[in-house]
Amino acid sequence: MILGQAAAGDPGGSIIFDLFAVLATAALVAVLMQRMRLAVIPAYLLAGAVVGPHALGFVGSSESLEAISKLAIILLLFGIGLQLHLTVLKHSLLRMVGVGLGSCFLSVGLGWPVAGLFGLPAPAALVVAMALSLSSTAVVLRIIAQRRELHQTSGRLALSILVVQDMVVMAMLAALPALARWSGTGGEMIIVKDLAAESISGWPRFLLDAAIRLIGLGGVIVLGRLLLPRLLHEAARRGSTEVLMIVSVAIAIAAAVTTQAIGFSLELGAFLAGFVLSGTPFRHHITGQIGPLRDLFAAVFFTTLGMKIDPAGLAQWWWVVLLGSAVMITLKAGVIATTVWSFGALGAVAVTVGLTLAQAGEFSLILLDSASAERILSETAAANAIAIVVLSLIVTPALLALGRRLGPLAAGIKPAPWLSTSTLGAPRHSDSGPDTPERHVVIGGYGPIGRLVAEGLHAAGIHYTIVEVNPGTVQQQSRRGESIVYGDVSNAEVLKSAGLEHADALVITIPDEEAVLRTCAVARRLAPNLIITARTRTAGRASAAAAHGADHVISDEIAAADAMQKTVLQHFAADQPPQPPTNAGPAS
Repeated sequence: MILGQAAAGDPGGSIIFDLFAVLATAALVAVLMQRMRLAVIPAYLLAGAVVGPHALGFVGSSESLEAISKLAIILLLFGIGLQLHLTVLKHSLLRMVGVGLGSCFLSVGLGWPVAGLFGLPAPAALVVAMALSLSSTAVVLRIIAQRRELHQTSGRLALSILVVQDMVVMAMLAALPALARWSGTGGEMIIVKDLAAESISGWPRFLLDAAIRLIGLGGVIVLGRLLLPRLLHEAARRGSTEVLMIVSVAIAIAAAVTTQAIGFSLELGAFLAGFVLSGTPFRHHITGQIGPLRDLFAAVFFTTLGMKIDPAGLAQWWWVVLLGSAVMITLKAGVIATTVWSFGALGAVAVTVGLTLAQAGEFSLILLDSASAERILSETAAANAIAIVVLSLIVTPALLALGRRLGPLAAGIKPAPWLSTSTLGAPRHSDSGPDTPERHVVIGGYGPIGRLVAEGLHAAGIHYTIVEVNPGTVQQQSRRGESIVYGDVSNAEVLKSAGLEHADALVITIPDEEAVLRTCAVARRLAPNLIITARTRTAGRASAAAAHGADHVISDEIAAADAMQKTVLQHFAADQPPQPPTNAGPAS
């Protein structure tokens, strides 16, 4: 408190102290939550409640960190756009989209009147229902990836629904201004008759404004698709990875500011920028680069959001939080399971997916925060809704475990009667295939050595994916049909995008020895059973590479010496005159 008072006279010092208090408390609570194997996002929210003005008061207001929070939202939405893999929907596309949209709209439709039963006005109840209909992409994907369930039917279905939800949230954010108008200034309701009359009289202006905004948004998208890939290619030409990151973040901020200027939200612009760049070969590398920066700012954002939680108020409204959490989890689990089943999944899969996605998510928090800023939600309603999200995120691991236990009990439930067989989330490959699985090798670097390794693997019929930092090489080899990914091979996100977590071997051919050591350490952490073969220039670095996780190390010095030795011996063997027989008898 003394430090806070000392810094109060200096705005810069106040910001630094607030940032320190937020990050230090968030780090401490996150470490404790990790020890209990719980998600870190609710840890940040709890940390905000602790240091906020309603508890210890280390941070008197979140306004000093508002700019950082906005940047966090921009980077979060930009990252989601980059990672929006529409390829996960290509199998049973219509059914996957249908189950995603259907479960989301049904959750909103059923949750709206339920939220109204808690005393919320209609616009506020609708916003809460919309927010709680969304599930946690970050928490769910992290858990099922750690358990290697992403390629199971339930994992692919959960991922498909999350992708659809990530797209739907943009429409929800865009609808907030209209809901704010419906709720009225200062939270007072506008009479429906007056609202209808005003809407009819203002239709021409409304349509004109909407048309101008949509045309402007379309122009931003078209311009982005034409210019941004070329800009990134130019930034990556010299191999300067930091320039690529700076350009990417600038693009995200520029897109967010542009969409806000034409009447849309910052979030929409950042999301669209990421979505446009997701079609470029740079997306994996950018995702890995902005990941630490995004996570840092996200910690600040979620912690400042937690400052809105009033522990004293929660003590008064605890029953609302507990009851609301129970109702939300039950309703969402039932709706998602029923929707998945009705679109063709077996009962066991439907129950597992329903419980996997029964929680609220990080986009729920963003939507609630935006609705609070639009004054659609009161402070008490927003704090209670945020507390419901926090509680649901805390129990998410237990929900997934419950889904794995209850799923087999529903194995006897056949597909929906209007479907003859289970058609949703069917395996990509037949189970009757060969017993020997297809081998997959990741090759780090596509220089002369990498090319020879790729040619040998191709001749042996082994599938491989190349990771290369030269954009020209990536573009050229992509046209030739090679499986190649742009990025730094020592970047975890780039290795994941190349399929390292499910690969059999990694061959590191790059000449940079420090990058080789980093790659060995990262790859061993991502895939403990992976076979790693690394290249070093000197024999002295071979032991370092082995210590960092390499199974086999080929030194340029030793390889050159071995090749020279073999060449000389082969030459001597070819030039050596024939020897007389050793068993010849004495001359007569």
